[in-house]
Amino acid sequence: MSRFAHSRHRAAFGLLVFGSVALIGAQQVLGTVADAQTTQAVDVTHPMQAVVTAPEVRVVTAARATGQFEDLVKPTAAPTSVPTVAPTVPPTPQPTAAPAAPKLFETGIASTYGEGDGFEGNRTACGQIFHTHVVQIAHKSLPCGTHVRVVDTSTGNSVDASVTDRGPYVAGRIVDLSWGAFQQLDPTGPGLLHVDVYLLDD
Repeated sequence: MSRFAHSRHRAAFGLLVFGSVALIGAQQVLGTVADAQTTQAVDVTHPMQAVVTAPEVRVVTAARATGQFEDLVKPTAAPTSVPTVAPTVPPTPQPTAAPAAPKLFETGIASTYGEGDGFEGNRTACGQIFHTHVVQIAHKSLPCGTHVRVVDTSTGNSVDASVTDRGPYVAGRIVDLSWGAFQQLDPTGPGLLHVDVYLLDD
């Protein structure tokens, strides 16, 4: 082989080695650039990942009402339920004591006066004007104004009246009745009746 051909072979081999080294260097450079771009892409996409991640739940305490807007944030009061009213039991009526029966004072004969005997219009012993058609009675000892009940023992008819005069002054008679009082015991006419006299005053 000639020297010229041998030189060409050496030049070609050197060129091949140089090309290989250049190619390897270029691959390394390109790989570095690619890695840098990949890193940049990751860095660029990182904010996107932060955006799409779930928001962090933070517990925030309520602000104290210290400013002029505290009226705006006052909580609405919860409605209160109306209390149920228990049915009331009416009190048991207590038995009332029956009024005491009148006390029997005396028993005897009753008569009537004032009809045609001059007593009509006169002043009584108790200071009242006597009218025979008004219910009035006369008694010998009971105080003026004492309330009594006179009962006819034969019929049960009775009359309540106040003592307004003194009498009768006939033996055996215990009470004298005006004509208005006597008619409530015996409306048939004047006369004598057997009666019981009860005290109505305590």
